[in-house]
This record gives sequence, structure tokens and C-alpha cells, in this order.
Amino acid sequence: MANDDFSYVLGRNTSNTESSHPPAELIHRLWRIFTENCNPLTKLVHVPSLQPVIEKAIANIKHIPSGFEALMFAIYSLAVLSLTEYECREILGESRAILLPHYRAATKTALSRAQFMSSTSIVVLQALLLHIFSIRDDYEPRAVWVLTGVAIRVAEGMGMRLDGTLLGLSPFETEIRRRIWWQLRMHDFRAAELCGQPKFRDFKLDETTPKRPANVNDSELYPTMPQAAVESTRPTEMIWCVFRTELASFAATQIARMQKLGKTGYTSEEYAAMDDLKIKDVFIDELGDVIETKYLRFCDPSQPLQLLTLVVGRSAMNLIRFMAHHPRRWATLERVPESEQQLVWDICIQLMEQYGMIQSSPQLRRFAWNVPYFLSWPAIIHVLDTLKAEPLRRDAEKAWRLIDNMYETYSEMLLNLKKPIFAAVGGLCLKAFGAREVSLAKQKRSLSDPPGYITKLREQREAAKARRRSVITRSKGQETFRVDKGKTLVTTDTDTAWLETNPSSVAETLVEAPRQQQQYLQAANLVQGSTSNRSADDAFWLSGALADSFSSDGAADMMNLDTDAILAQDCWLDAHNGEAMDWAQWDAWLGNLDPVRPNINAGT
Repeated sequence: MANDDFSYVLGRNTSNTESSHPPAELIHRLWRIFTENCNPLTKLVHVPSLQPVIEKAIANIKHIPSGFEALMFAIYSLAVLSLTEYECREILGESRAILLPHYRAATKTALSRAQFMSSTSIVVLQALLLHIFSIRDDYEPRAVWVLTGVAIRVAEGMGMRLDGTLLGLSPFETEIRRRIWWQLRMHDFRAAELCGQPKFRDFKLDETTPKRPANVNDSELYPTMPQAAVESTRPTEMIWCVFRTELASFAATQIARMQKLGKTGYTSEEYAAMDDLKIKDVFIDELGDVIETKYLRFCDPSQPLQLLTLVVGRSAMNLIRFMAHHPRRWATLERVPESEQQLVWDICIQLMEQYGMIQSSPQLRRFAWNVPYFLSWPAIIHVLDTLKAEPLRRDAEKAWRLIDNMYETYSEMLLNLKKPIFAAVGGLCLKAFGAREVSLAKQKRSLSDPPGYITKLREQREAAKARRRSVITRSKGQETFRVDKGKTLVTTDTDTAWLETNPSSVAETLVEAPRQQQQYLQAANLVQGSTSNRSADDAFWLSGALADSFSSDGAADMMNLDTDAILAQDCWLDAHNGEAMDWAQWDAWLGNLDPVRPNINAGT
């Protein structure tokens, strides 16, 4: 993506960011938005001690230390992210699409000026982590994961791998460092998962690991406190964060147990490494008992943060159970009991209902910015795949209402095609909707006009196919090579249709064509027998291609090519020869890996 600019990691020319600060009145508004919408879910800063420093900075904006300036810009960015476009214009008087990139860029510049890569400042680390939160929805997942790794190394360089009590630090600083470390690690878990990596890689808890953050209100913490605050047994301002650390700790315990049994997971599906469903369900029931007893039963639904914890607590249990019963297991089972199929379907529907509730509830609206990053794509994919196979199942209407709501709520994300997973999910949604249209027509039942998002998805795919035909047409007059046992790449309508329905043959095609066509075909090329994800640079080195086959910078815009390929090749979404869904391919799309199904003709 064009905005994945991480040059500030390796150094860049920095400029004065003074003029980038908004007027004092707007800074106050942004700070208030941050404390209400963002801080309850992050708890990276201590508001009571930071409030007077913010006031001091506003009064002396020209003389702010570079690290604190980075923190201020990161706060602006996250505050804007938490608003809708309408709210942004109403409260801040400017478009979200203008303010968010502006403050993100200013944060990058300030972080670079603060030399964050070698910094030992807690303030700089807080700024870096808040900045990562502000970009994670829009930037390429692997880039976010790598930057998160940088933040972890910065934290480790500050000794945050160890609990502050072992370093002789004050109770106040020890608690703040615990909050930062656990937030950093929990974000790393999700970032890794979105890249197809083990979610809890190298996550071990021992006597030196920073203890979990205390369940206390910020008012009980102050810089000169002589001893640690006494934890509450009831919900506090930290309820959301301590609840999440409980889940992470439970996962670490189970991963350690699996490793002792020699059942280490090599994918993001840790529970898949334990093939006994009864054992899995026992673990999940144990976790459910823990969070119900320690947290959820005390939550007051009239309090927004506690209501959020209640809803997400229940959705977390659904998600864990879904991962344990993941339909990828069905490919290895001769017959899947109907009860098991219904169980997984019900779990997925409940998850989508819970996501919708967070977005639609007026009480939870201010926390809705945190939802998109944690959507369970596998559950959504399973619902769409089931609707494609069973268009008129008993509760199909309910499922489509949830899908409609999802696309309406996340239209900006799901329709912008920034990532391959959005293009692939859109294609599957169209197939499911098309199957429904056909089934209803057979029963001579009327169907209202397609929703707006369906029309948009169809237009995107038609445009992608038109671009593909244009690329092939531009190859006229170029020398062609015979491929696929006698097939020749030409530019007739017949062969254009053949290319669109034979992605495996496209992947084997090598054409001396104009550079744009060469790059397009190269995006769909997979080396036979290889499962690696090769960039244009790697292909240049490994294939010995001529230098003039590549753009001047040695690489094509692979992200755009990947999504365009998925849009034009709807058939890649289908299972072949009656097989179960190819979850490995969906893992690849989720992690922004190769856009085509690897080796679909292997062995034939």
C-alpha cells in the first residue's frame, strides 16, 4: 500500500512539526476524545499525571521535548480514528480522511526526531505503541507486525521483559511498565495471527515475566506512591485490560502444555494442535468458568466499559470454541455429524451478532473503533460458504441481515480492496448471494433489488475483468510461447475467457510482453512445487529475468496486482472436485500472501 511508509524506522529527513499541532481548543477536544474513547481500551498512559503535562505543553507548544511531542501526535491520531466521518466534521470541523493521515505523518516525523529506535524513554514507547494502534487497520498486516516487533525490541532494550520489582523500580513505574508490556505483547499476538503466524509464539510466563497489570483505578496510582496499590475484586477502569490479560495467560498455559505433549501448533490455530474435541471443550469450559467467576458476573451493563467486557467476554468464548471446532477439520473427516455442523454455524452467527451489537449499541459506540481489527474472518467466511452451499437454509434470512449490517457498518473497509482478504470475502459474498438468487428464482419467489454493496462488489469485478482483457489486448503483435500442452496466449475473446477460468495455466504462462502485462502475469506466477511467497525482487533473482522486465525500482505494486487477480478470477474461490474449502488459501489471503491457489494441478 502506498501509505505503508516506514522510512522513519531507518531514518529520514525530519521537519519542524510545530505547525502541525492544532489550535489549543482542538487539542483539548482531541485529548477529551482520547480519554473517553481510546484510553479505557489501551491504558498505556496514566491520565491523572499526564493531564497537567498536556496543559503545560499546550501553553508552550514551541518548546515540547521531541518524545512528548510524538506522544501528543499519537494521541491526536488515535482520537481521530475513534470518530466517524460525521463526528469528526461535527467535533473537529474537518474531514477524517484529511486529519488522520496528517496526524499519522506528524507522529512519524516526531518519532524519528525522538530517535525512537534507540530511545529508552517510556513516553516515546507509549507514542510508538499508540501510533501502531492508529495505523493497524489500514496498513499491510506484515508491515504492522514487523513494526510491532521493533517496538518489542525497544521495550526489551529498556528491560521491560523483566518485572520492575526485579529492577528496583518504583511501584508506580513498575505498574506503568506492566501495562505497556502486556499491551505490546497482546497486540503482537493478533498482528502475528493476521500474518498467518502462531498467535502465541515464544509467549512464556515465569517468575521474571512482568506481572499482569493490577485491577485498580488510575486514581489509586501516583508517581510517589510508596507501595503497590491493593487490587480490587470488582470491576475498575482496568476491567477491559485485565480481562484480556486473563485470556492471554490462559492461552500461554495451554500452549506450554501442548509443547510438553509434543503438540506444538505451527499455525495461528493453536487449538487445532489438540485433536481431541472433548479435551478442547473441557479447557474452554474451564476458561469460561474463570472469566465468569472473576469478571463477567460483576459487570454492570449500565456502565459502557463493563458492558463491552460482557459482550466481548461472551464473543471470546464463542471464538475460542469456533477455533477448536474449526471447519478446516472437516476435510479430514469422512462424515461430519449434523450436530457438529449446526454447532459451528450457531457459533458463527452468535459472533456476527455480537460484533453487530458493539457497533449498534449507543452505549458502546465510542469503543467501536477497536472492532474491525479483531473481526473473526474465518467465522465470516464459513457463514458465507455455508450460504453458498445451502442458499435457503432455515435461518438464511437472519444470516443475510447480519451480512448486510456488516457491509453497511464496515463499507469503507470491505469495499476499498486494500487487502486481498477483502477482495476474496467480497467474491465469496457474491457467490453466496448469486446462489440465493438462483434458488429463489427456481421457487418463483420474488427478490427485492440487490443491496448497494452487492452492486458495488459486482461493479468492481467487472472493472477488474475489463482491465484484464485490456492487458491481454495490448499484447497483440508480441511474440508468444506455447504453454499448457499446446495452448497459446492470444487475444481473442475465446482465449480471454479461457484465461479467466484457468488460473493454473495463467500461473504457468511466460510471455515476452510489455512491462505492464509482464508484471500482471508475474503476480499470478507460482514456481512449480514451491509454497514460498516471492516478490518481484525475488523472482528477478531466482528466474534470471531481464532487468527491463521490471519497473525502475525493481518491484511491481504487488498488493494492487494481488487484489486485481482475485477480483478477476472468481473461480479461485471454488473448491475443486468436490473437496472441502481450501482453508490454506484463505490463510494466505488473510496474511496477504500469494493471490492464487498453489499447485492446484499438482500431480495431474
